[in-house]
Amino acid sequence: MSDLAPAALAVGAGLLTAATAPALAPLLRSWGLVDVPNHRSSHGTPTLRGAGLALLLGVLLTAAAAELVGEADLPWVALAACAVTALLGLAVDLREPSPLVRLVLLALVGAGLGSLLGGPGTALLGAVAMPVLVNVVNFMDGINGITALTAMAWGLVAVLGGDTGGAVALGALTLGAAAGFLPWNLPRARMFLGDCGSYLVGALVTAGLLLEQSGGGQVLLLLLPLLPSVADTGLTLVRRAARGERLTEAHREHLYQRLSRRPGWTHARVALLWAGLGLAGSGIWWLLRHNGAS
Repeated sequence: MSDLAPAALAVGAGLLTAATAPALAPLLRSWGLVDVPNHRSSHGTPTLRGAGLALLLGVLLTAAAAELVGEADLPWVALAACAVTALLGLAVDLREPSPLVRLVLLALVGAGLGSLLGGPGTALLGAVAMPVLVNVVNFMDGINGITALTAMAWGLVAVLGGDTGGAVALGALTLGAAAGFLPWNLPRARMFLGDCGSYLVGALVTAGLLLEQSGGGQVLLLLLPLLPSVADTGLTLVRRAARGERLTEAHREHLYQRLSRRPGWTHARVALLWAGLGLAGSGIWWLLRHNGAS
């Protein structure tokens, strides 16, 4: 992959996603994909969801164009698994299959991708990481900008710190697509990613981890941008389980949601904090690693 390829992938995915999102609005509306606020919502007006489909198109069309030019090392098996996962998320937006069915399908996609990229260890990592990370991103997608900014943070870390060409390419595509969607979601949300988008972002992160694992790269570095989200989700699930509440029921008890309701803490400020914490953790680990501390 040339030095300019990641930048070209990011720019291409950003432009295509930004252009595709409003073009999809009539289709999403015809499918009934409109979030109507309720007592658990963090928004106050009906808002289109399912814009993750725009990110998927931005990623795939950019990758296809790069393949034609021949300037990028594109992991098509990983991209195919991410597309399947995003379409599963779209099915959740439209039909709401049971949580158990979703978990099983996500584990199968992760295990299948891992087995194609590496050995049994990579398959096991995929079977665990895919359902966990997809659900972490999905649970955290509750205020404007938080998923797009976290995805941008992850993409930047993958581009700068990934050891494999495939992970770098996925990082660039993720960075660009998330940046292209951000103006439609922050500061005022005109569209939501929906499950299609959160499933896609979780799958891209998982695929990046598996590519690094199979190539002997820095798996932990690529996980660190999501550590604040993983910690928030884990603590919230433990607290809800201790109170005997249904873990699959929608709620507004995540740390980021509670913080966003405090005076002076806008959605943008909280989203930037979570993405910034992920970047800071990655930067600290990188510094320690390269100074011989680990």
